[in-house]
Amino acid sequence: MRLGGGQNNELPAPVRVLAMCLPLSGGMMISLSLYRRLSRGSLLAAALVLLSGVVFVPEARAEFSVDVTSADVNSSFRIDWNYASNTASGGRLTAPLSSVGIFTIDSFSSSDLVMTATIDNTTTLTSGLTQSYLMSIGIATNPVVSATLTTPGTTFTQVESAGNFPGGFSSIDVCLYSANNCSGGKIQDGLAAGSTDSFTVALAGNFGSSPSVTLSDFAVKFQTNEGSYEFGDGGSFLSETPEPPTALLFATALLVAVGLVRRRLLSPGGAHKG
Repeated sequence: MRLGGGQNNELPAPVRVLAMCLPLSGGMMISLSLYRRLSRGSLLAAALVLLSGVVFVPEARAEFSVDVTSADVNSSFRIDWNYASNTASGGRLTAPLSSVGIFTIDSFSSSDLVMTATIDNTTTLTSGLTQSYLMSIGIATNPVVSATLTTPGTTFTQVESAGNFPGGFSSIDVCLYSANNCSGGKIQDGLAAGSTDSFTVALAGNFGSSPSVTLSDFAVKFQTNEGSYEFGDGGSFLSETPEPPTALLFATALLVAVGLVRRRLLSPGGAHKG
């Protein structure tokens, strides 16, 4: 199972450094050739980002994907959905919305993919946010599929192919929902905060003699007492930030490297004379 993200060659240099330094292969490494191409300012910016614990990544809604093959039967992947409070920018939402989905590949043939999903509405209610219901889940697929619920959940009981998902998610091919349709409905029909639901969905399509499919643009719709919100996923099985001790060591090393470069440039024999 291959998990995809944004392409590093489209990102600014400091972010490319961070992307290369994520602990995806057991260590943090930066190539000497890339180091030579980066300016002192780029290295300093990367170090400061690491020290601050902030990583700038492309919006997950447009970037995250999972490539599934027949070798992934009985494997699982995880999706995290998070939407922050927006009162600081003039919005109504006083507390964050969150949900987690675990998707397990039950079977995969040239014509059918069967997955079981367990969805948790992990939103914490407050005195302001008193209702938070997860109403629908959308998935984009390549190739295009038709979907059926082989085992409906208690909450998610309906599915549509090419489900007209709200919020600008025009590429959604499969929509699983709990109320009237993908756009929502009676709020109490959704998955309440603190609740869990499971269902099994079958996707029919032309997956080839060596079956493969790309699942992407995972989206959810929440209805709350503070408005309705549609947003994308936050990734799966990927650590987007290095562990704090490793990040601190690497950032310190970058700062030292910047200092050495500056010292060489300022020393009498450091500058190139033409």
